[in-house]
Amino acid sequence: MSKPFDVEINNSIAHIRFNRPEKRNSMNEDFWTMFPKEVEELDDSGEIRALIVSSTGPHFSAGIDLSMFKDDIVENETDNEMGRSRGYFLQQLRFLQNAVSCLEAARFPVVTAVQGGCIGGGIDLITAADIRICTKDAFFLIEEINVGLAADIGTIQRLPKIIPAGIAREWTMLGEKVSADRAKEVGLVSSLHDNHDEMMKNAFEIAEKLASKTPLAMWVTKETLNYSRDHTVKESLENVALWNAATLHKEDVMSTMMSKMQKKKPEYRNLRDKNFLKHKANKN
Repeated sequence: MSKPFDVEINNSIAHIRFNRPEKRNSMNEDFWTMFPKEVEELDDSGEIRALIVSSTGPHFSAGIDLSMFKDDIVENETDNEMGRSRGYFLQQLRFLQNAVSCLEAARFPVVTAVQGGCIGGGIDLITAADIRICTKDAFFLIEEINVGLAADIGTIQRLPKIIPAGIAREWTMLGEKVSADRAKEVGLVSSLHDNHDEMMKNAFEIAEKLASKTPLAMWVTKETLNYSRDHTVKESLENVALWNAATLHKEDVMSTMMSKMQKKKPEYRNLRDKNFLKHKANKN
Protein backbone atom coordinates (compact mmCIF):
# COMPACT_ATOMS: atom_id res chain seq x y z
CA MET A 1 0.00 0.00 0.00
CA SER A 2 1.68 3.19 -1.19
CA LYS A 3 0.97 6.50 0.48
CA PRO A 4 -0.70 8.87 -2.02
CA PHE A 5 0.54 11.99 -0.22
CA ASP A 6 3.52 13.41 1.67
CA VAL A 7 3.32 14.93 5.13
CA GLU A 8 5.59 17.60 6.56
CA ILE A 9 5.35 19.33 9.93
CA ASN A 10 7.18 22.56 10.81
CA ASN A 11 6.47 24.99 13.64
CA SER A 12 3.09 23.41 14.42
CA ILE A 13 1.99 23.69 10.77
CA ALA A 14 1.24 20.42 8.96
CA HIS A 15 1.35 20.14 5.18
CA ILE A 16 -0.32 17.26 3.34
CA ARG A 17 0.67 17.22 -0.32
CA PHE A 18 -0.89 14.81 -2.82
CA ASN A 19 1.87 13.05 -4.76
CA ARG A 20 0.26 11.16 -7.65
CA PRO A 21 0.55 13.73 -10.46
CA GLU A 22 0.78 10.97 -13.09
CA LYS A 23 -2.77 9.98 -12.07
CA ARG A 24 -3.90 13.61 -11.73
CA ASN A 25 -3.97 13.01 -7.97
CA SER A 26 -7.13 10.94 -8.26
CA MET A 27 -8.40 9.61 -4.95
CA ASN A 28 -7.83 5.85 -4.90
CA GLU A 29 -8.51 3.32 -2.15
CA ASP A 30 -5.22 4.11 -0.40
CA PHE A 31 -6.17 7.78 -0.26
CA TRP A 32 -9.57 7.18 1.30
CA THR A 33 -8.07 4.92 3.95
CA MET A 34 -4.94 6.92 4.76
CA PHE A 35 -6.05 10.54 4.44
CA PRO A 36 -8.61 10.61 7.28
CA LYS A 37 -6.30 8.55 9.46
CA GLU A 38 -3.48 11.07 8.90
CA VAL A 39 -5.71 14.07 9.66
CA GLU A 40 -7.09 12.41 12.78
CA GLU A 41 -3.60 11.57 14.02
CA LEU A 42 -2.49 15.17 13.50
CA ASP A 43 -5.54 16.35 15.40
CA ASP A 44 -5.16 13.77 18.16
CA SER A 45 -1.64 14.98 18.93
CA GLY A 46 -2.85 18.41 20.01
CA GLU A 47 0.36 19.90 18.58
CA ILE A 48 -0.86 21.05 15.15
CA ARG A 49 -2.25 24.57 14.86
CA ALA A 50 -2.92 24.73 11.10
CA LEU A 51 -3.04 22.33 8.16
CA ILE A 52 -2.32 23.03 4.48
CA VAL A 53 -3.59 20.60 1.85
CA SER A 54 -2.03 20.95 -1.60
CA SER A 55 -0.88 18.77 -4.48
CA THR A 56 1.86 18.19 -7.04
CA GLY A 57 1.69 18.31 -10.82
CA PRO A 58 -0.63 20.30 -13.09
CA HIS A 59 -3.86 19.37 -11.27
CA PHE A 60 -5.07 19.46 -7.67
CA SER A 61 -7.23 16.35 -8.02
CA ALA A 62 -9.26 14.56 -10.67
CA GLY A 63 -11.55 13.35 -7.89
CA ILE A 64 -12.53 9.89 -6.80
CA ASP A 65 -11.19 6.91 -8.72
CA LEU A 66 -14.47 5.40 -9.95
CA SER A 67 -12.81 2.04 -10.63
CA MET A 68 -13.10 1.53 -6.86
CA PHE A 69 -16.81 0.83 -7.38
CA LYS A 70 -16.70 -1.20 -10.60
CA ASP A 71 -16.91 -4.61 -8.95
CA ASP A 72 -19.60 -3.52 -6.53
CA ILE A 73 -21.81 -2.11 -9.29
CA VAL A 74 -21.56 -5.35 -11.28
CA GLU A 75 -22.26 -7.37 -8.15
CA ASN A 76 -25.34 -5.33 -7.37
CA GLU A 77 -26.77 -6.16 -10.79
CA THR A 78 -26.35 -9.93 -10.33
CA ASP A 79 -26.55 -10.53 -6.60
CA ASN A 80 -29.70 -12.31 -5.46
CA GLU A 81 -29.45 -10.62 -2.07
CA MET A 82 -29.90 -7.11 -3.43
CA GLY A 83 -30.69 -5.54 -0.06
CA ARG A 84 -27.40 -6.64 1.50
CA SER A 85 -25.43 -5.45 -1.50
CA ARG A 86 -27.10 -2.04 -1.49
CA GLY A 87 -26.57 -1.78 2.25
CA TYR A 88 -22.87 -2.47 1.76
CA PHE A 89 -22.68 0.22 -0.93
CA LEU A 90 -24.36 2.66 1.47
CA GLN A 91 -21.69 1.88 4.05
CA GLN A 92 -19.00 2.62 1.47
CA LEU A 93 -20.51 6.02 0.72
CA ARG A 94 -20.67 6.90 4.40
CA PHE A 95 -17.03 5.88 4.75
CA LEU A 96 -16.09 8.29 1.95
CA GLN A 97 -18.20 11.06 3.48
CA ASN A 98 -16.48 10.66 6.83
CA ALA A 99 -13.08 10.68 5.13
CA VAL A 100 -13.80 14.22 3.87
CA SER A 101 -15.59 15.39 7.01
CA CYS A 102 -12.42 14.75 9.03
CA LEU A 103 -11.22 18.18 7.87
CA GLU A 104 -14.29 19.78 9.38
CA ALA A 105 -13.96 17.80 12.61
CA ALA A 106 -10.29 18.68 13.14
CA ARG A 107 -9.64 21.20 15.91
CA PHE A 108 -7.22 23.21 13.74
CA PRO A 109 -8.05 25.38 10.70
CA VAL A 110 -7.48 23.89 7.23
CA VAL A 111 -6.20 25.78 4.17
CA THR A 112 -6.48 24.21 0.71
CA ALA A 113 -4.32 25.39 -2.20
CA VAL A 114 -5.62 24.46 -5.66
CA GLN A 115 -3.90 24.53 -9.03
CA GLY A 116 -5.28 23.22 -12.32
CA GLY A 117 -8.30 20.96 -12.14
CA CYS A 118 -10.29 20.45 -8.96
CA ILE A 119 -12.85 17.90 -10.02
CA GLY A 120 -15.55 15.82 -8.31
CA GLY A 121 -14.19 14.55 -5.02
CA GLY A 122 -11.64 17.36 -5.06
CA ILE A 123 -14.49 19.83 -4.58
CA ASP A 124 -15.96 17.64 -1.84
CA LEU A 125 -12.63 17.98 -0.05
CA ILE A 126 -12.00 21.70 -0.43
CA THR A 127 -15.54 22.62 0.66
CA ALA A 128 -14.83 20.88 3.97
CA ALA A 129 -11.81 23.16 4.50
CA ASP A 130 -11.87 26.57 6.19
CA ILE A 131 -9.92 28.67 3.66
CA ARG A 132 -9.43 28.05 -0.06
CA ILE A 133 -6.98 29.73 -2.44
CA CYS A 134 -6.02 28.87 -6.02
CA THR A 135 -3.89 29.71 -9.03
CA LYS A 136 -5.33 31.72 -11.90
CA ASP A 137 -5.30 28.64 -14.15
CA ALA A 138 -7.39 26.59 -11.72
CA PHE A 139 -10.84 25.34 -12.66
CA PHE A 140 -13.58 23.59 -10.74
CA LEU A 141 -15.90 20.92 -12.09
CA ILE A 142 -18.67 19.02 -10.32
CA GLU A 143 -18.33 16.02 -12.58
CA GLU A 144 -20.77 13.63 -10.89
CA ILE A 145 -23.83 14.85 -12.81
CA ASN A 146 -21.97 14.13 -16.07
CA VAL A 147 -21.49 10.44 -15.19
CA GLY A 148 -25.04 9.81 -13.99
CA LEU A 149 -24.57 10.52 -10.29
CA ALA A 150 -25.54 13.12 -7.71
CA ALA A 151 -22.53 14.46 -5.79
CA ASP A 152 -22.80 12.55 -2.52
CA ILE A 153 -19.59 13.11 -0.55
CA GLY A 154 -20.29 16.66 0.66
CA THR A 155 -20.38 19.17 -2.20
CA ILE A 156 -24.17 19.46 -2.41
CA GLN A 157 -24.40 19.95 1.34
CA ARG A 158 -21.52 22.41 1.85
CA LEU A 159 -21.24 24.42 -1.36
CA PRO A 160 -24.57 26.32 -0.91
CA LYS A 161 -23.27 27.48 2.50
CA ILE A 162 -20.11 28.91 0.89
CA ILE A 163 -21.44 30.50 -2.30
CA PRO A 164 -24.96 31.73 -3.19
CA ALA A 165 -27.39 28.80 -3.25
CA GLY A 166 -28.64 29.56 -6.75
CA ILE A 167 -25.13 29.45 -8.16
CA ALA A 168 -24.43 26.20 -6.30
CA ARG A 169 -27.49 24.69 -7.97
CA GLU A 170 -26.26 25.85 -11.37
CA TRP A 171 -22.81 24.32 -10.86
CA THR A 172 -24.07 20.99 -9.52
CA MET A 173 -26.80 20.58 -12.15
CA LEU A 174 -24.92 21.73 -15.26
CA GLY A 175 -21.58 20.06 -14.54
CA GLU A 176 -19.60 22.69 -16.42
CA LYS A 177 -16.10 24.01 -15.79
CA VAL A 178 -15.92 27.02 -13.49
CA SER A 179 -12.94 29.34 -13.88
CA ALA A 180 -10.76 30.60 -11.06
CA ASP A 181 -12.02 34.14 -11.68
CA ARG A 182 -15.63 33.04 -11.29
CA ALA A 183 -14.78 31.01 -8.18
CA LYS A 184 -13.19 34.09 -6.64
CA GLU A 185 -16.12 36.30 -7.69
CA VAL A 186 -18.71 34.17 -5.88
CA GLY A 187 -16.55 33.41 -2.82
CA LEU A 188 -15.43 29.80 -3.26
CA VAL A 189 -11.80 30.93 -3.05
CA SER A 190 -10.44 33.99 -1.28
CA SER A 191 -7.43 34.77 -3.48
CA LEU A 192 -5.93 34.07 -6.91
CA HIS A 193 -2.22 33.63 -7.66
CA ASP A 194 -0.12 33.74 -10.81
CA ASN A 195 1.61 30.42 -10.22
CA HIS A 196 1.95 27.49 -7.83
CA ASP A 197 4.96 28.87 -5.97
CA GLU A 198 3.25 32.18 -5.29
CA MET A 199 0.13 30.37 -4.11
CA MET A 200 2.06 28.11 -1.73
CA LYS A 201 3.91 31.10 -0.31
CA ASN A 202 0.55 32.67 0.47
CA ALA A 203 -0.79 29.40 1.90
CA PHE A 204 2.07 29.26 4.39
CA GLU A 205 1.64 32.94 5.24
CA ILE A 206 -2.01 32.28 6.05
CA ALA A 207 -1.15 29.15 8.04
CA GLU A 208 1.48 31.03 10.06
CA LYS A 209 -1.05 33.71 10.97
CA LEU A 210 -3.57 31.06 11.99
CA ALA A 211 -0.97 29.18 14.01
CA SER A 212 -0.03 32.36 15.90
CA LYS A 213 -3.46 32.51 17.55
CA THR A 214 -4.36 30.65 20.70
CA PRO A 215 -5.29 27.11 19.62
CA LEU A 216 -8.10 26.93 22.15
CA ALA A 217 -9.87 30.02 20.81
CA MET A 218 -9.26 28.82 17.24
CA TRP A 219 -10.87 25.46 18.03
CA VAL A 220 -13.90 27.15 19.62
CA THR A 221 -14.19 29.58 16.69
CA LYS A 222 -14.16 26.74 14.17
CA GLU A 223 -16.67 24.69 16.14
CA THR A 224 -19.09 27.60 16.50
CA LEU A 225 -18.74 28.65 12.85
CA ASN A 226 -19.62 25.13 11.73
CA TYR A 227 -22.49 24.95 14.20
CA SER A 228 -23.83 28.35 13.12
CA ARG A 229 -23.82 27.26 9.48
CA ASP A 230 -26.31 24.50 10.28
CA HIS A 231 -28.47 26.14 12.99
CA THR A 232 -30.51 29.25 13.72
CA VAL A 233 -29.00 32.44 15.11
CA LYS A 234 -30.67 31.83 18.48
CA GLU A 235 -29.33 28.29 18.71
CA SER A 236 -25.89 29.42 17.60
CA LEU A 237 -25.71 32.19 20.20
CA GLU A 238 -26.53 29.66 22.91
CA ASN A 239 -23.90 27.31 21.50
CA VAL A 240 -21.07 29.87 21.50
CA ALA A 241 -22.05 31.02 24.99
CA LEU A 242 -21.72 27.45 26.25
CA TRP A 243 -18.38 26.97 24.48
CA ASN A 244 -16.90 30.20 25.86
CA ALA A 245 -18.25 29.54 29.34
CA ALA A 246 -16.62 26.11 29.26
CA THR A 247 -13.30 27.01 27.64
CA LEU A 248 -12.45 30.65 28.37
CA HIS A 249 -8.84 30.51 29.50
CA LYS A 250 -7.50 33.44 31.52
CA GLU A 251 -3.87 32.55 30.80
CA ASP A 252 -4.40 32.78 27.01
CA VAL A 253 -6.22 36.10 27.28
CA MET A 254 -3.56 37.61 29.53
CA SER A 255 -0.75 36.32 27.32
CA THR A 256 -2.38 37.92 24.29
CA MET A 257 -2.87 41.27 26.03
CA MET A 258 0.65 41.37 27.46
CA SER A 259 2.19 40.45 24.10
CA LYS A 260 0.33 43.28 22.40
CA MET A 261 1.55 45.73 25.03
CA GLN A 262 5.12 44.48 24.78
CA LYS A 263 4.93 44.10 20.99
CA LYS A 264 6.15 40.53 20.99
CA LYS A 265 4.80 37.22 19.77
CA PRO A 266 2.52 35.52 22.31
CA GLU A 267 3.12 31.94 23.43
CA TYR A 268 0.28 29.51 24.01
CA ARG A 269 0.16 25.97 25.26
CA ASN A 270 -0.92 23.27 22.82
CA LEU A 271 -4.30 21.63 23.06
CA ARG A 272 -4.35 18.37 24.98
CA ASP A 273 -4.07 15.26 22.88
CA LYS A 274 -7.18 13.12 22.54
CA ASN A 275 -5.78 9.99 24.16
CA PHE A 276 -7.99 10.08 27.25
CA LEU A 277 -6.87 6.59 28.27
CA LYS A 278 -3.28 7.86 28.51
CA HIS A 279 -4.38 10.81 30.65
CA LYS A 280 -6.35 8.46 32.87
CA ALA A 281 -3.31 6.20 33.27
CA ASN A 282 -1.09 9.16 34.15
CA LYS A 283 -3.46 10.19 36.93
CA ASN A 284 -3.38 6.68 38.34
